[in-house]
Amino acid sequence: MQPLKDCNTWSNLIYLKFDALRASNGQSAPKSDFRMKKGFVTILVLLVTASAFAQTGEVKAYSLKEAVDFAVANNVAAKKAKLDEQKAKAFNWEIMTQGLPQVSGSVDYNYYFKTPQVPAIGNLFSDTSNTFAKAIGALRQSQDPAVQNALDLLTKNSGGQGISFVLPNSLSAGFQITQLFFDARYMFGIQARKDLYKTSRLTTSLTEQEIRYNVTKAYYQAEAAQEAKGMLGENLKLIDKGLIEELDVNRLELAKATLESQINLQNQMAEVGLFNLKYQMGLALSTDIVLKDKLDDLKVGANVSGELKFDAKNRIEYDLLTTAVTLKGYDVAQKRSGYYPSLVGFLNYNWTVQTQKGSDMFTRQNTYDPNTGQVNGTATRWYPTGLIGLSLKIPIFDSGLKMMQVKQAKLEQMKMQADFENFKNASELQFISAKANLNTAIGDEANAQRILDLSKKIFTTNQAKFTSGLSSSFELAQSQQEYATNQVKMVQSKMNVLIAKSELDKALGVK
Repeated sequence: MQPLKDCNTWSNLIYLKFDALRASNGQSAPKSDFRMKKGFVTILVLLVTASAFAQTGEVKAYSLKEAVDFAVANNVAAKKAKLDEQKAKAFNWEIMTQGLPQVSGSVDYNYYFKTPQVPAIGNLFSDTSNTFAKAIGALRQSQDPAVQNALDLLTKNSGGQGISFVLPNSLSAGFQITQLFFDARYMFGIQARKDLYKTSRLTTSLTEQEIRYNVTKAYYQAEAAQEAKGMLGENLKLIDKGLIEELDVNRLELAKATLESQINLQNQMAEVGLFNLKYQMGLALSTDIVLKDKLDDLKVGANVSGELKFDAKNRIEYDLLTTAVTLKGYDVAQKRSGYYPSLVGFLNYNWTVQTQKGSDMFTRQNTYDPNTGQVNGTATRWYPTGLIGLSLKIPIFDSGLKMMQVKQAKLEQMKMQADFENFKNASELQFISAKANLNTAIGDEANAQRILDLSKKIFTTNQAKFTSGLSSSFELAQSQQEYATNQVKMVQSKMNVLIAKSELDKALGVK
């Protein structure tokens, strides 16, 4: 759909069709009625166009600043950078937790389908004065068949038979607490974590800067295409006026066809420009938007003639590479710390139960009092065990493994330092190139303005001569086409100045 500003062209075309229909019926419309009919048709076109726009939904208008702010919040690359920053924050905490107390629990179940056995030692219990024999006598009072079977097996005298001190079903549950007391690798990891997070924040800032640059460039291109489109539309109105007044129709029809071809091309460029801007902003491509800022206003705000002073330290990449070199140094130190010992403390506590049947694990059993030799009440079958200790690990010999790891880390640090030095030279070269491109664009704009002014004078002069009958339609059409072409070139030269200035700002590290 054409913008509202083009409705005058549509109304002219509709009126011509209407007038041609009347002529075919042998009627003629006096020129005094033309303005009234044209005004009626224009109002009709406006109403239809407004209705069509209302049906397509709300159209959002964006200034350059609003477009950039929206992109920083909604562009996919910006969202991913912020997610990476959150991930880095979580990784920082992961490093910290390695030196904090660690608690773990465990539950283990074992079933011996064939229990281990040792030779029977029945003679040990044959002496009635023996304490073990007294205990066996007390346990004989138990009504538990499993206990009776175990006692029978235990008191056998045959040396060829064996007994087992392990029951088929065993279940243990417990927990362990560990605490790292000293590990050089952990110490260097703690020191590096702040720089790791700083790297993620700088990466986010660099991504946002790139998004600002891309959106700004896309905004300039889209606005330039829109303005060029409007200028060509104004030129088409002049040709339509000449057709309506029947001034050398054939020559003007040719000029109109040429101009319409330019307009179609410019319409496509304007459409693609808006699509590119919406993509850079993170908008759905089906969203209807219009641009608030004009190139002239944007040029004033860009301050293309300001003083320039280059310093690589103003670039985000400078801080990013500095931090990267520091991190490589931490990596070397961490690899070297593999030669140092580590000390860990631990505490284990668990409960174990063994039964003949799996169903008896959670039942109670009779207990034996060795002082009285009697069976007293019942108790659970779970037996607790506790353990506390220290673990010291001392590296002695690894066939040069850590030495090679340290060497590789040093080489990586040297490579990063080389990248850092190369960036200093490359960034200065980028500044010099961007400054030269801006000066060239400013010069091209001045030339384009002079050419436009001259072509406008020529077109105005030929228009006056043609109206007075002193000039041919060929000269008028040619001057009009040159004027329209130079208008588009002027718009493009303004856009080139703005883009060159944004590239210079990027080279300078302007945030």
